[in-house]
Amino acid sequence: MKVPMKKSWLLMLALSSSLALAACSEKEDNAAGEKNSEVSETSAKKEEVVEEKLLNNITLSAPRGFVRDEVQFNVTDLKAEKPVELVWNSIDGEYIVEDLYAVIGPKFTEKEITIFEGTADADGKWAGKFNVPEGFGGDFTVWVKQGGKKIGQVGYTVDPSFVMEPQSGPVGTEITIKMEGLGWSTYMRNWQLTYDNKYTGLVTGISTNGTAEAKIRAAGSVGDHAIRLRTGYLGMQYINYLQSPYPDKPAPDFMFKITDGVAPTIANHVEEAPVAASGGVEMPELKQKKDVKVALSVDEGIVGDPVKLTSTGLPKDTEVELVWNTMKGSRVSGNGFAEEVTSLDKIKTDATGNLDYDFKVPDDLGGIPHRLDLVANGEVYGQTYLRILPSIVDFSPKSGPVGTKISITIKGGGWTEFDNAYYLTYDNAYTGYLCAFNSQGNLTFDVIATGDVGHHLIDLYPGIYKQKELATDMTLIPQLTYSTDHPGSAMPAIRLAFEVTK
Repeated sequence: MKVPMKKSWLLMLALSSSLALAACSEKEDNAAGEKNSEVSETSAKKEEVVEEKLLNNITLSAPRGFVRDEVQFNVTDLKAEKPVELVWNSIDGEYIVEDLYAVIGPKFTEKEITIFEGTADADGKWAGKFNVPEGFGGDFTVWVKQGGKKIGQVGYTVDPSFVMEPQSGPVGTEITIKMEGLGWSTYMRNWQLTYDNKYTGLVTGISTNGTAEAKIRAAGSVGDHAIRLRTGYLGMQYINYLQSPYPDKPAPDFMFKITDGVAPTIANHVEEAPVAASGGVEMPELKQKKDVKVALSVDEGIVGDPVKLTSTGLPKDTEVELVWNTMKGSRVSGNGFAEEVTSLDKIKTDATGNLDYDFKVPDDLGGIPHRLDLVANGEVYGQTYLRILPSIVDFSPKSGPVGTKISITIKGGGWTEFDNAYYLTYDNAYTGYLCAFNSQGNLTFDVIATGDVGHHLIDLYPGIYKQKELATDMTLIPQLTYSTDHPGSAMPAIRLAFEVTK
């Protein structure tokens, strides 16, 4: 590699600085401009068919508020004693995942919902009240319609709300931040959380239409600890938000007080698997020959767990091969990846065509389920799915002085773009990611113990390794709303702790 001459280096530096400043401004402008473009084109098409200018004939008791707030309205210039309705432009959000593994990105679709109905009086006036619908926050339109036609409109802004529970507790206490009314627009979609001015992770409510629940654990010494939430569509907090295009949006700050002792949640554990966003990816339909039934005693488990397979309706007194389907390869080696099959065993059916077989969950990739085929005479007679969950295999030692190297092994890591990596925080400071695909689900790594005497937290969060559409960057960072809004498969968080001694 050649080192550039000094003049060239200075010229490139000046040019890079100019481009960076321009890019920052351009990205902010794009963030504001993309807000409407990301919603389904249905709203634009609807506007095209409006032949008459809409009236400014709706008065609201407040121009903005929160989800479920009561809003009073007055409408004029209506057809007397005719039915009338108020309509709201609601937004539905979802993640788009293709081919079971590729994250495309968020998608938002607009639909109109009726929020109040009534009848205009003899003077063409109408009054009443409605509650702000549950859903995304942001800027919305309220229309008044008569005879299926929009007559007037007014704007209303829904602000996000944030609540932290609990307010205090010993180190290791699970802290939950509940949110409603998170936005769907580019600028208001991603929120970033810091703990004591250290970046912790991402907060989203895409598939839950703006309702979210972020979970972290209390870390640090006895006393107050600062938790901040700010918007940040590029993967980090936008700190000088008061100078942003949206200075009127909330910027919540919380203080959590750590008390003496340790919480029960300090113990090493893998959380219960949550529900994936929108129910997760839809696995291909299993194929069974006529009258063949296949069942497992469990549909998920950790490596080494016992499983019983039973099947009926198979050929009588016939050898059946149990074929395990998995993925092997790498995204970064250049060799690619592909499906691979392994024979677990061969078992003979009884005189009635039944089969019983006990085996252990294979040491393989976690994430989306593996397919198990029952093959006889070269044909697949039945299929079933088995999912491998993450498990803690090794964590040693559990205590020691600063500088101690902690050895950790996790099994059951995934391979897709939404479950092949875990994202590690140490005392709520994000330090890096771990990839499981190349090592077939095995995550073996070490962490150096740092900090004052006492317990220190090592947390592994799900996240998105890669996404195709990057209007908002959600990749390679911990997703703190993993329990309510993680796409693809329901990967749990992994909670670990080390005690620093003198």
